[in-house]
Amino acid sequence: MINIEVQPPAQAQAGTVLYPPLVISSGSDAAYDFVQVVLLDPQGGVLEDQLHGTLSRSKTTLRDGSASGSADSVEYATFPDLAISYSGIYTIRVNAIRMDYSSSDGAAAILVASVTTREIYAYDQGVAPEIPSNGE
Repeated sequence: MINIEVQPPAQAQAGTVLYPPLVISSGSDAAYDFVQVVLLDPQGGVLEDQLHGTLSRSKTTLRDGSASGSADSVEYATFPDLAISYSGIYTIRVNAIRMDYSSSDGAAAILVASVTTREIYAYDQGVAPEIPSNGE
């Protein structure tokens, strides 16, 4: 299971880095190797070459002792340099991918889970910066 911990901004200027950055989390028992992001149009179609930055990340494990004094591990993937090229309305789909090396045809990428962000309105002009919520 993957979760969006920090949503991208609801409004952004096309061509600039999204702030706050997209942050994904999962428990340490999640069975995937990396996460990948793709930009979607309002109908859910994948838009190639319109989302720039680091589009795939490995997980980083952080110890979370806040839950009743436990020492559970939480894994995060952060996308600090994403930018949308053109104005429009978009969402970002995050895919959790597991690699299967046991296939006779070579390595295969298996989609384990996916989650979609809220809508992002990208404009040609500047927009007010957004601050992550207290929950984020």
